[in-house]
Amino acid sequence: MHIIECHFEFSGFDDRLVKAGTSVYLWNLARQFRDAGHRVGAVTPAHGLLPLLREHYEVVDLDWRTDDEIPVRLDPAEWPGHPETVRLPVSARAHRMTVDGIDIVLLSGGVLDTHPDSFYPPPRLKGHDLAYLKPLVFQVVAARYVREQVAAGTVVHLHEPVHHHLLPALLAGRGLHVVSTVQTNLAVDTKVYGPGVRSVLAHEGADVSVADGLADPPLDGFLERAMRAYLPRTLLHRDSPTRPGHDYVPVLALVSRSVAALDFLSDGQLAHMLSQAGTPFEQLFRHLTVRRELRARTGLMTVGGCAIGDEWLDVRRSEERRKRTLDTLALDPDLPTVFHNARYSVQHKGQKELFRGVRRLLDEGHRVNVLLHCLSPTPPGDEDLEALAREHPDRVRVRTDPMDTSEIQDWATAADFCVFPSKFEMDTFLMAMGEAMAAGCVPLATAQQGMRHFGQSADLDAPGATGLALPRSFRVDDEELTEAVRSGLLRLLELWRTDPARIEALRANAVAAGRSFTWKAAAERFLAVFAACAEGTRPADATPVVREVIDADAARRPFPAGRGHAHRTGDTVRIEWRGEDLARVEVVPAGPEPHVLQLTANGGTFTGQAPYAPALALLVTARDGRSSWHELPVTVPEITATSSTVVYRNRWMTVREDTTLRPDGTTGLYGVVHKPDFAVVLPYAAGGFHLVEQYRYPVKGRYWEFPQGSWEDRPDIDPLELARAELAEETGLTAAVTTRIGHLFAAYGYSDQGFHVVLATGLTQGEPDPEPEEAGLRSRWFPTEEVWRLVAEGRFKDAPSLAALALFARHQETDR
Repeated sequence: MHIIECHFEFSGFDDRLVKAGTSVYLWNLARQFRDAGHRVGAVTPAHGLLPLLREHYEVVDLDWRTDDEIPVRLDPAEWPGHPETVRLPVSARAHRMTVDGIDIVLLSGGVLDTHPDSFYPPPRLKGHDLAYLKPLVFQVVAARYVREQVAAGTVVHLHEPVHHHLLPALLAGRGLHVVSTVQTNLAVDTKVYGPGVRSVLAHEGADVSVADGLADPPLDGFLERAMRAYLPRTLLHRDSPTRPGHDYVPVLALVSRSVAALDFLSDGQLAHMLSQAGTPFEQLFRHLTVRRELRARTGLMTVGGCAIGDEWLDVRRSEERRKRTLDTLALDPDLPTVFHNARYSVQHKGQKELFRGVRRLLDEGHRVNVLLHCLSPTPPGDEDLEALAREHPDRVRVRTDPMDTSEIQDWATAADFCVFPSKFEMDTFLMAMGEAMAAGCVPLATAQQGMRHFGQSADLDAPGATGLALPRSFRVDDEELTEAVRSGLLRLLELWRTDPARIEALRANAVAAGRSFTWKAAAERFLAVFAACAEGTRPADATPVVREVIDADAARRPFPAGRGHAHRTGDTVRIEWRGEDLARVEVVPAGPEPHVLQLTANGGTFTGQAPYAPALALLVTARDGRSSWHELPVTVPEITATSSTVVYRNRWMTVREDTTLRPDGTTGLYGVVHKPDFAVVLPYAAGGFHLVEQYRYPVKGRYWEFPQGSWEDRPDIDPLELARAELAEETGLTAAVTTRIGHLFAAYGYSDQGFHVVLATGLTQGEPDPEPEEAGLRSRWFPTEEVWRLVAEGRFKDAPSLAALALFARHQETDR
């Protein structure tokens, strides 16, 4: 098989020239293909490096060149002051050098030789300097070279669609097998200017219609406008078009129409790109053209995968090596050690949250060594990083310069834990995390889809768990992630001190998981994909992952985000939302750069006020990072109070008398009893319930009921905490699991009091501790059928308890 690796950055053959992980990835794959007996080559720009390369390699000038002017349509809004169509002069020739048996074709001349330090033009050139179009010029020149010099039947492997969006269409119809690998998680709906695409395709004689029919629907509904205003800050969505006639087409949809296979680096990356599951973008994504196009071509989708370097597959830990490394760094080898290794990208890599979370931990007096390698071409000048190092010089070591593999391995083998709080689903494999795990670090890492293959889990007792998962994050400067880093490290450090055997079990799982990703295995998967393309069979069958992803997405149930209401009061809206295991509820205006209002949390209830609008867009986020959008209509109360007088108050209640007014002018009088919400607890075990019986003074009788109560001095207490306390107090029972199954009002004809219904399971018996007012209370377990007999006999007459029974029955039915 003849395989051509075609990419803007193919420099992994020389460590001095590597700019990003993709180069390392390509060089490892190419060598594996070569070792498997295949002919392997590469096509890449020279980037002005020919003089340097000639000093170290034999570079041959080939008898191939191209000269032309390429017409490119520019978006006038992005390129003010430039003509609508520019003609890019191209004068390029080809050179070849052979490294380790791999022929590398270098295309040089004109703009292809610019930016030798970065390869890529800096973003600041966009709209000002046509050198910004260097990647586009490379695509045209590379397509001409491949069409004229590469035989039919060759596999042409492209990388990162945003940098090769034209190449598949330019190579179509030439008998080549074009495979595109999605290297990074750029926004799935990243777009390019449609007229620009068509102008280049037309000039090169390619099929212009490949860019037709890719416009998104209007997406102008109330909730959609709020989503579009908010989502750019999550980096999941780019809101194009933003003005009428703004003709942009989604890159992935465009590329998918012309390739033989569309490849991904991990199962999780593929799942994320196909579904955006659990993200704030998921609901809007369902309406987009790119989703339609990708779902129509799932038979092309594969996971060739990625790997860690072979040098990490047998790296050895030892106490002697650990002590030597930490002694050299003037750190205490008797302390646990935390490690982070990534390029400096403070938001993408979650480093702001990492620096702040670690500093909090150290400020609290916890003793732990911290090794941070944040690779940056220049010192980053990060205030949080500098403060961390300055305030804790005896515990923290920071490097931002390049470190060779042996140095990084020394740090990794000296560490007990590695921390990777990456955000925005921008990591698609994360080699550095796999390497750290292979060296024996137990991970603390976000539960991103693109990192799930490493096995971190919120449940450290889950089979195969390698470490602890942090919640996903799609927020800049995420305080909740900062606190999760602190508390997650604290939990692992506590295990290190109290349960070393458990840490060693996690470490063994981490090593096994990290070392399972080899370049040999990745190359074998790719070769199976390439063979399927050549034979005309379904590439997806070569790495059968996509069907599992689609089935899992179809079976996935949305998380129970809760429910709420919003009432108008003058020029404002009072909002209340209730739900279980929620981190936050936010009101998002449907306008440009919206100011987001976060509701105040009181247990499972979220409240706040917002300016009046007929409806509100709410973004509800769970503690595990999942989120969903809800449109909440604003109601105008049918009865309003014109005056209110408190007529009685004691420790437990307030009674007020309200003068009221209806829309038709009718006045009235309302007596309202205000009491804090209470909890009703259903202690369920062995097919029955633990009930309590006590004397109820207002009705002069003893009756059976579920344990229940409120804390008038803490009306905002978490309902689960309240339920656990009341259960223990009245029955002596401790519950391993407490689950909220509903909220109801007790008697809303005269009171605003509600109650939370909480199911308690996994019960352990202890000693009850009733309050003096509960003297004579007794507790007993009843089978479910006997509970209903008590109801029939009139011995179980508490309305909230009966309502709780009904909710329990519904909960059981829903679970089935």
